Amino acid sequence: MSRSIDLLTTYLSDALALERHLYEAFDRQANDNAVRACPQAKGVVDRLHTTAKMHIDALDGHLRALGGRSTSTVKEAVTSVLGMAAGMLDKVRTYPAAKMLRDDYTALSMGAISYTMLHTTALALKELPTAQLARQHLQDYTPLIVEISEAMPFIVVQELGDDALVVDANVATEALRNTHSAWTRESVDRAA
Repeated sequence: MSRSIDLLTTYLSDALALERHLYEAFDRQANDNAVRACPQAKGVVDRLHTTAKMHIDALDGHLRALGGRSTSTVKEAVTSVLGMAAGMLDKVRTYPAAKMLRDDYTALSMGAISYTMLHTTALALKELPTAQLARQHLQDYTPLIVEISEAMPFIVVQELGDDALVVDANVATEALRNTHSAWTRESVDRAA
């Protein structure tokens, strides 16, 4: 195996391990009562779950086509232990859907930057099928990151109301507007 293919299979294996970890988390969340109680959160989690499964299948097939293995024994053991620890925590305490989606947003951001790195590496090494795969996976996750960001104010307001707090449900729209404003180019330019 050439050095460039060896490097790519290592990065693909890392991406596959991350996707498997994400899939396990999304699988647990899809069956969580807090997520089920919030239709907007349930819809997002279902799309995350489906997307991660498609990514796992595509990465595994591509990795095998390049002659790589899904993960090393050490990486599998570490991922397994982390997964078991996360699973035990999920059983011990409950999280509101908003906190789960906050964690998903963070994990997806890590996945997005990882796919950006893999895409760039594959382009630099002239391995176009890998570059295309990484780009597609990045394009799958970026709208889901935006969707979480846009849903979050409404989910937070719903959960506050579910906790019998008196809330102004109209602030969700204002919070969404303010969030959009914070991400505009003009806002970034003002901060510079």
